[in-house]
Amino acid sequence: MDIGSTLQVLRDPAGIPSHPLVFQVLMVFTWIFHILFVNIALGAATMALLGFRRRVDPHWQRLSIAMTKVAKVSVSLLVVLGVAPLLFTQVIYDPQWYTSNVLSAGWAIAFIFTLIIGYSSWFVFYFRNKEGAGSGVFWFGALGLGMFLLDGFIMHALSYQALLPDQWMEWYAPNGEVDMSGSAIHAWQTARGLFFLAMSATVFGAFLLAYGDYFAVREDRPADYLAFARRLGGRIGGIGAGTAFVLLILWLAGVPGELGMWTHPITLLLAIYLAVIAFGLWRHRQGNPGGGYLMMMLATGMAALVAIFREALRVAYMRPFGYDALDYKVMADYPSTALFFLTLLGVGGLVGGFYLLTLYRAGRTDGVYQADATVARLGSSAVGILVVWVAVFFLTGLWVWLGNV
Repeated sequence: MDIGSTLQVLRDPAGIPSHPLVFQVLMVFTWIFHILFVNIALGAATMALLGFRRRVDPHWQRLSIAMTKVAKVSVSLLVVLGVAPLLFTQVIYDPQWYTSNVLSAGWAIAFIFTLIIGYSSWFVFYFRNKEGAGSGVFWFGALGLGMFLLDGFIMHALSYQALLPDQWMEWYAPNGEVDMSGSAIHAWQTARGLFFLAMSATVFGAFLLAYGDYFAVREDRPADYLAFARRLGGRIGGIGAGTAFVLLILWLAGVPGELGMWTHPITLLLAIYLAVIAFGLWRHRQGNPGGGYLMMMLATGMAALVAIFREALRVAYMRPFGYDALDYKVMADYPSTALFFLTLLGVGGLVGGFYLLTLYRAGRTDGVYQADATVARLGSSAVGILVVWVAVFFLTGLWVWLGNV
């Protein structure tokens, strides 16, 4: 069987509505925000459980309760923000992604149920993690975190299996016996999986620094508690980034040398960046205020470099099989493409901007938040753009329908 020809045949014969580069860029861009909330969710959940165990110290108890809420919200956002990169992956890497999911179909389906179990368990922990909570509450949180980690492993395995089309037939019919159960995880890369856990520590450390600076204006957040959170953030983030640097090397050691990833510019840039951010985060381990937002921006930059590195790695893995996402068949559909980008910029920019600005300012306000004129105007604009979007959506559909009757 010629693997390259098979991959070409498995592509959607209808093609895609715009140039593949558009989907490739969007896939990388949207994955950045998804992985940031994955990192924050895992870090916050771990810290919430650790704080619960040490809740005799009031600082740990306060941090545990706060991070329980952070993890709850972050899981919601990582799920919502994970839809876009998944869809863009399915558009230009459909042979790889669907084949991997079919080969491990049982695990792909189990992902949904384990996520439901994990989130439900975390909600129990969220509702009961208060002053005077019994020790048994811990196990609901532990189950939730365990399910989140399992889901992360499933996604890691499905993504890695998609990079190995030369092994698909062996997994599908081991020793000539067809296995259609979908019950096996066929491949994973330990260093790659652990890298993302170290990345979670790095991003969460930066998040704790920003958390300390964000609430510095609130009188109900004691300065010694915020300094405590910053000290933890500096230590956790610094150790996480240093560990991620080592794991990146081990990850590359498991990548075939002929793919040329050791000398790829993005690899060198990512390695240097990890060393720099490790130093920057470690410098904040004393808990002094300031610099938290900068470190969070640097952590976002790290996520962007990792996103580009992942795509460069995928391109390198596919190159020997003659598969290039950029030569995907295009059946141009300009109206839908224009509607997508106008929605992204208009609805996403105005409505998303309104929500973000409102949440940011409300969180830094003691008591009831009163929106100023800027936020009020932005809110009115957000409502207006939604009305326009709904009108354009239905008018476009009507126009297409009338043009084909």
